Amino acid sequence: MRYGFVLDQDACIGCHACTVACKAENDVVLGGFRTWVKWIEHGTFPEISRSAAVLRCNHCTDAPCIEICPTVALFKRDNGIVDLDRDRCIGCASCLQACPYDAIHIDDRSGTAAKCHFCAHRVEVDLAPACVSVCPEHAIWVVDLDDPSTREELGRKRAVVRKPERQTKPQTFYLGADPAALDPLAVDGTRTLSHAQVPDPMPAAGTAEARAVYDIPKARPWGSKIAAYMVTKALAAGALFAAALSPWWTALDGRLLGWLSLLFTVVTCVLLISDLHQPKRFYFLLTKANPGSWLVRGGWILTAHGLLSLLWGIGLNASWLAALSLPVAMATSVYTAFLFRQARGRELWCEDPLLPWVLAAQTLAAAAALAWFFHLEAILTLVPIALFVGLSLATLVVPMPTQQSRQAHRWMVRHPVFAIGIVLALASLLWPPLVVAAFGALDWAFVKAGQEVALS
Repeated sequence: MRYGFVLDQDACIGCHACTVACKAENDVVLGGFRTWVKWIEHGTFPEISRSAAVLRCNHCTDAPCIEICPTVALFKRDNGIVDLDRDRCIGCASCLQACPYDAIHIDDRSGTAAKCHFCAHRVEVDLAPACVSVCPEHAIWVVDLDDPSTREELGRKRAVVRKPERQTKPQTFYLGADPAALDPLAVDGTRTLSHAQVPDPMPAAGTAEARAVYDIPKARPWGSKIAAYMVTKALAAGALFAAALSPWWTALDGRLLGWLSLLFTVVTCVLLISDLHQPKRFYFLLTKANPGSWLVRGGWILTAHGLLSLLWGIGLNASWLAALSLPVAMATSVYTAFLFRQARGRELWCEDPLLPWVLAAQTLAAAAALAWFFHLEAILTLVPIALFVGLSLATLVVPMPTQQSRQAHRWMVRHPVFAIGIVLALASLLWPPLVVAAFGALDWAFVKAGQEVALS
């Protein structure tokens, strides 16, 4: 048997009983929601219609939260339920970024993720999930998706899922739902929410007659620490790359660059660990690792990077060490692009075609900025920085394939911090150390913009 939900929005009266029952049954933290009701209005007074939609985890067949989770805290049961083992969770919030449906939150009491788990503890003893048992209109059903008759009935009733284009194969189906309630970009984002404790949505090009009048707040879990990590990682990669070139350019001090690379690697790791909601569990990345997560693979790459940096720092200078250091330095810079691609809920991050190239260019520009202090020939520092500047300018016009990614891209390129980053990048052609400040501004705008478009 493979469980799924059917939410009959034609029967739903928007009473929030499911939300309250879920909170009571699962001791959901204040301000957190595993299931919630969103209200949409159409028309103008006095001709107004209102519809509700119950939103929650979709228990996806291809669950991006499981793919990105670095410690296998998220897993799929044999019955199709996507569940969470809090004892393995390190609170990295990567699952929040991977979920296209905003269905996961961080429980501040435990410092771990939390989500709908289909009331698995009730299902195991043949009880219905709490939301199903309290719904006064029987608008929430549990179905067996392995039963051909279920699939036939869902097809006959024209059941729909949220965001099928994200290819997660959701197992939560809707009957009679207002499309504007399921698509956060299909509402007029310039209109004020009439009774909800959240800021106005981002102004968006939606259908002007539809507006969200009740919704719940959603966190933006990654902030300045992630942007700073991208900068220090670029500096670590640039220092190792420059150290690897020291056998051919004797003006470069491979030993000093090795210590700088190690220093920036340590700072990078400190930033990553301090951003966890369960920082004491950081070692789970090694002891309970999911090898398919780029958080784990990134940890392996940073470990190799640190070891090679130490070898340069203690004075080892050999061609084999340079041959190893060059690809590891580039891997250190580029792996974050693959991590962002696993964050399938944030379409600016996972759909940006230039991201790997921009990160690689950051490493080359960082190496050039560090080489500038060793008085390396001007042309050898100018070319990598010019490449980074060119790619940064290209991000202004790079085409984005989806509505959400285009919306986030518009927010990014119009933000003053992004403009400051471009100016700093151009100025670094005259004074190379400024390129590091450009990294900071542009990376901050990228991380911030990716989280500004609503997912639910």
